[in-house]
Amino acid sequence: MNSSYSGGPIVVGVDGSRAALDAVRLAVAEAQELHSAVRLVHVISPHPQPETVYGAPDVDGDYGRTVLREAVHAAAEIDSSVLVETVVLHGQPESAILAEAKSARLLVLGISQGHALTARVLRSTVFTLVESSVCPVLIVRECSTGSDGAVVVALGDAEVLESDVVVAEAFREASSRKTDVLAIHTRSISEVVAHVIGGANTNVAPETPMDARLESFRADYPTVRSSTVYAEAGSGSELVAVSGTARLLVVGHERGRTCGSTLTTVLRRAECPVLVVPHA
Repeated sequence: MNSSYSGGPIVVGVDGSRAALDAVRLAVAEAQELHSAVRLVHVISPHPQPETVYGAPDVDGDYGRTVLREAVHAAAEIDSSVLVETVVLHGQPESAILAEAKSARLLVLGISQGHALTARVLRSTVFTLVESSVCPVLIVRECSTGSDGAVVVALGDAEVLESDVVVAEAFREASSRKTDVLAIHTRSISEVVAHVIGGANTNVAPETPMDARLESFRADYPTVRSSTVYAEAGSGSELVAVSGTARLLVVGHERGRTCGSTLTTVLRRAECPVLVVPHA
């Protein structure tokens, strides 16, 4: 079962941070698998009082071109055969990057662990992009390239067909990384209690429509081993816990909605890269 996201470059936001360079490196690895180009984007925010002195140095432009050169070098260290293009844009970062995402296969963003105020501003930008992007968004925290563990996919309350695109991305990532898929199906307390009261064997989780749906992906990716575990739906702490040994955490998000408590927790605290897949 192929992903519904296809075509377009992999867009990476570049701001000169170490996290952004880590994002570039991971983007190139993705480009190798997807046979895509990488588009490095640096956005210059408008100044409250624009410079009007004729001939004044273009400080912002010079900085943007410098950080893009560093990013191109980082990309070449991973694979110099991947096509890399660069662009400096002017405007609000969120609006400029969302415009780029409209024609992208994937959007990759880095989050730094630096100054607290800077980190809050970056997280605010990231949340805005995650909530509105039409393509998947890969979040890379500084130096958090993931372990050698499985690709973990979170299955929540979304309808089966809406979850399909999320699971498809998880299996594709696992196949390209030559690892397993661990599907975590979060269930509410009421569902668990109803199951127990119903007299079912409490040592065996009941099959859900998603369990049956996973069989289709297993058939499409026969080399990818997969398993399902059940966890109590909560604030995302169970996903954060497994992120310490995961290679990648894949979560779905309804496009245009504000990030809920689970996704917010994951984006703030996950120890591995997080792939957020939008669905209708």
